[in-house]
Amino acid sequence: MTQLSLFPFEKRWTRRRERWVTPADPFRPGGYAVDVVSEALARSFVVREHYSASFPAARLSVGLWGPGPSLAGVAVFSVPMSQAVLRRWTGPDHHHAVELGRFACAPSVRFNGETWFLRRALAALGREKGCRAVLSFADPLERRTLAGELSKGAHYGTIYQAKGSLFAGRARPRWVLLAPDGSVVSARTLSKIRSEERGIGYAVRQLRAYGAPARARGESWRAWTDRVCALPPFRRVRHPGNFAYVMGLDAPATARLAALHEGGLPYPKRRYPAGP
Repeated sequence: MTQLSLFPFEKRWTRRRERWVTPADPFRPGGYAVDVVSEALARSFVVREHYSASFPAARLSVGLWGPGPSLAGVAVFSVPMSQAVLRRWTGPDHHHAVELGRFACAPSVRFNGETWFLRRALAALGREKGCRAVLSFADPLERRTLAGELSKGAHYGTIYQAKGSLFAGRARPRWVLLAPDGSVVSARTLSKIRSEERGIGYAVRQLRAYGAPARARGESWRAWTDRVCALPPFRRVRHPGNFAYVMGLDAPATARLAALHEGGLPYPKRRYPAGP
C-alpha cells in the first residue's frame, strides 16, 4: 500500500545507508547553531554521511552544530564543472551564483531540521560570498551495487520543495558509468586519465580501487580507460536527467529567476510507502 504525499518522511544517509525520520519526532532548534566550517572538517563529514562519499570543488562550507559541540550537518556550496551550467539555470545572476554541491545531515537531525539548516546556510552564503542565486540538483536515478544492494535511492528534491525553491526543469539525459558499488564514475575522472591531466594519479587510484586492472605495457592512458570502462564490473546506464532547483538569495534575484523560468514548473512528486 502506498500513499501520495509531499513530506510524510525525510531521508537521512549515513555511511551510504538510508535512514528515515518522521513528523512524530520533530526538529527542535534549541542547542543547534549554524556557522562556516573548514573544508577539511566538511570533507570528513560529507565523505562519511553523504551517499556519494565524495567532495566537490567547494567555495564555502557551512556546518550545523549541535546539540552541543558535535557536527550534525554540512552544506557545501561549490563550483560546477562548467560555468555554462550556472548560466543556463540562473541567467543574469550566473556570475554571482554557486551550486549547492552537497547537503547532508546526520540521522540525529530530526524532521524539518534540514529545512531549518538550509535557510541559515543560504544566509551564511550571502553574507560570506555575496552570492545572489543557488542552483541545486536532485538525482532521481536509483542505484544499486552489483550484488543488488541499494546504494542510492531516487531523489526528488523534497528539501528544496519545502524551502519553496523554484523547480526549473531537468538536466539533459545522458549515459553514466556505474562502479561496482553503485557510485557514478564521473566524466571528469575519466577525462583526466584520457588526457593525462593534473590529478591523473588520484583518478587512476579511484578506478583501481573499484577493481580496474593495471595498465598494460605500452598501453596509452586513453586505451586503458576505454578498456576499463568496458569491463563487466562497470555498467553503463541511461540517466534520465537530474531535477534542477534554483533559489534566489534576495528579492530581486528571486524575481529574475521566476522570470527566467516562467514561474517554475510543478514539483515532481514521489510515491511514498506507508511507512519508512
